[in-house]
Amino acid sequence: MNSANLDKIKKILEQQTAYRIYKDTGIAQTTISRWTTGKTPLENMSLKHAITLTSYYDQLNKPEK
Repeated sequence: MNSANLDKIKKILEQQTAYRIYKDTGIAQTTISRWTTGKTPLENMSLKHAITLTSYYDQLNKPEK
């Protein structure tokens, strides 16, 4: 099930560089930069990007087996 989680998105934007997120997700660095600088509010992000970033957060924070 695809879902978006604003808390996870905020954490991933704090934990990873714009370049790393871009390389791993394909979301443009300028778009990521606009979110991190506050030029574009996170609440205005597309649902597609929100789901992508939430999934990316989940991938990076999977519990080790």
